[in-house]
Amino acid sequence: MRVDEAATWLFYSSKSALYALVSYTLPNNHVFHSMLVSVSTFLFGDHPWAIRLPAFLAGVAMIPLSYAAAKRFYSEGAGLLTAAFVASSSVLIEFSTNARGYTLVAAIFLALIVLAPSHDAEPHAWRRFAALSAIGFLTIPTMLFPFGIVVAWLAVSIARAHDRAALAKRLARAVLLTIGLVAFAYLPAILWSGPHAVFSNRFVTSQPWSMFARAIGPSLGSTWMGWNRDLTLAGAALFLAFFAVGVARDKSRLVLVAVVWCGVLLIAERWVPFHRVWTFLIPIYWMTVAAGIAFVVRRQRWLAPVAIAACLAIGASVLASGSVLRSHETGYFPDAERVAVSLRALGAGDKVLAYNPATVPLQYYARLHHETFRLGAPDDTDHRFFIVVDAAVGQTLESVAQRFTSARLLAGMLEKATLYQRFPRAAVYVVGVEVG
Repeated sequence: MRVDEAATWLFYSSKSALYALVSYTLPNNHVFHSMLVSVSTFLFGDHPWAIRLPAFLAGVAMIPLSYAAAKRFYSEGAGLLTAAFVASSSVLIEFSTNARGYTLVAAIFLALIVLAPSHDAEPHAWRRFAALSAIGFLTIPTMLFPFGIVVAWLAVSIARAHDRAALAKRLARAVLLTIGLVAFAYLPAILWSGPHAVFSNRFVTSQPWSMFARAIGPSLGSTWMGWNRDLTLAGAALFLAFFAVGVARDKSRLVLVAVVWCGVLLIAERWVPFHRVWTFLIPIYWMTVAAGIAFVVRRQRWLAPVAIAACLAIGASVLASGSVLRSHETGYFPDAERVAVSLRALGAGDKVLAYNPATVPLQYYARLHHETFRLGAPDDTDHRFFIVVDAAVGQTLESVAQRFTSARLLAGMLEKATLYQRFPRAAVYVVGVEVG
């Protein structure tokens, strides 16, 4: 279990779905996703697979949704290729097995594209559009990126329609309804946790122009490299070439709208997002690549076997590379369960010293295995300290001890520390109370 998903369950979902709705102490709470996790674990228990079930189902749903989106814009062959690429995407596999709300937002984005109201749509289609959008915002506020893309794309489409005045009014009403639904959905959190909790996200802060300009290019470049992390450089370059062909063939202008809208938001906010914020764009990237391949190949009957071959080849590469397991996205302490089980014999006077990425996964696995050990800073009642060192992220016995001990006591603690148990990428040391 990774840090953020363990925190989601420990601090929000394990309490109740209602608590997840009203408590917004950290943006780690992807509210609607946390509520789904609460339901899932109520039904199936607090196992990792149950905690991850909502994200997994959303990830699986992206496969048929991406097929439907590509078929709507291009052809059935392009849809098959897109589904194959989405099904074998390393990053999408990772976040479909990580209990966060990113795959839910991506699935909602695709659903909005597939179900986007047409010029003769009934009023309920626009209400459905607003409801889906509001659920996305209740999951993660960064839904502003995909929502803005769809609204701008619909606006461009409406501008070319003969009854554009009536359609523009319907779109405006749908946007206003979305805003109203989002305000209503976040009202419990605003009343319970306070307006500052919802509107003052310390992880989203504007940077000076010079810092933003230096950081945004490399960030976007490394994001794209991450999308292609299990491909060879030649393979990534080939797909990029097909992407360029797809953009040239994009009559809907969805990609152009996405670039413009996201660019405007980035400049307005002067914020460099985490790579995972862009997860919702991965199906659109692969859809455009698929459109380019479909245009070059021409013969539609060849696209089904090409899709199967691509899915098998890329999927095998993902499995062989182990990139999903090695990823440190959202925090990762791979030995957490083994360390937690090893500490089951601790007494009431023992204290575990650890800091992230070890702390939260340790708490999760201790609770999962019904263990009771105390995490935190030393105090006068402690008999022994058990110091957890996560060597995978460069922690040392000294660096962990420094977090909890004064300089005067540090040397004595290190001299008295003895190895309690060693793990593949971590170690636990024990120190007696006489040091303090």
